[in-house]
Amino acid sequence: MKTNYIFRKTLLLALLFSFNAWSQTTICQWNFNGTSATTVPGGETSPTTSLGTGTAQLVGGTTATFASGVSGSGSSDTVLTSPNNYGWNTSTYAASGTENKQRGVQFNFSTSGLQGLIFRFDQRLSNTSNNTYIVQYTSDRTSGSITWTDAQTFSLPQGLTSTTGGDVWHNSRSVDLSTISSLNNNPKVAIRVVSAFDLGSGNYLSSTGAANTPPYSYLTTGTVRYDMVTITANSVLAVSKFENTKNNFKIYPNPSNKELVQFNQSQNISVYNSSGKLVFNAKNTMTLDTKTFMAGVYFIKTDSGITTKLIVK
Repeated sequence: MKTNYIFRKTLLLALLFSFNAWSQTTICQWNFNGTSATTVPGGETSPTTSLGTGTAQLVGGTTATFASGVSGSGSSDTVLTSPNNYGWNTSTYAASGTENKQRGVQFNFSTSGLQGLIFRFDQRLSNTSNNTYIVQYTSDRTSGSITWTDAQTFSLPQGLTSTTGGDVWHNSRSVDLSTISSLNNNPKVAIRVVSAFDLGSGNYLSSTGAANTPPYSYLTTGTVRYDMVTITANSVLAVSKFENTKNNFKIYPNPSNKELVQFNQSQNISVYNSSGKLVFNAKNTMTLDTKTFMAGVYFIKTDSGITTKLIVK
């Protein structure tokens, strides 16, 4: 009787851990923290991720520094000291009436083996910054003529004061992209947040707040600060969806007993585990040594777009 109980308990735990491995996954995150404003990893133009793999860049002439992540009510970052907790502080936005949706910040990443994107970020607007920002996405950031699609607009009406307008953090802004199938299992995804004309006026309007009487005048030197930029996936793709059924790329032996796996053609490969984490890549290879791989399911993706499941015992 005790043996049956232990077996059932072990099975339940195995199912629980299996479920967790296939639930929400953090693809990448930027917290912009460092020991000083000049030592944040990656620097002002392309800060590096604090979790996962991705790149960040400025868009359309925008400039940046690093500034406190705790001032003005503070971002959602759990680090509560300044220095150490910084935000990406952007400025040099477009002149009034020009460059609608052309200046801001951009985040590049891969969703290989993953689906159901959610984009979250904290944003702090100075009183003279623009009041309206649009989150856009593309399924091919490498295209010679990138197509950006508006996903969600965040706008503050003029006349707000105190903690609801400018000079404070607006935390955990969230954009659900889980229904956009073109962003699933795609190594070329990018999301950007750009300054946009106010929908009512057709021009830039200042963010408002603090102790003075609004509205303020919009200035190109107004600042927009970002923190805790996080991109997650709801789940790992099911094997039936992740594999390419028209696959001419063959691997053997499969399953592998932690041995050298052979390919029938030379390829540039990236290997992901069942959580969508990149564990290995190589160029122009016809073999993969799985000796150091943990037992489990892996996905081999080639530069030509073929994806094949590999089981390591």
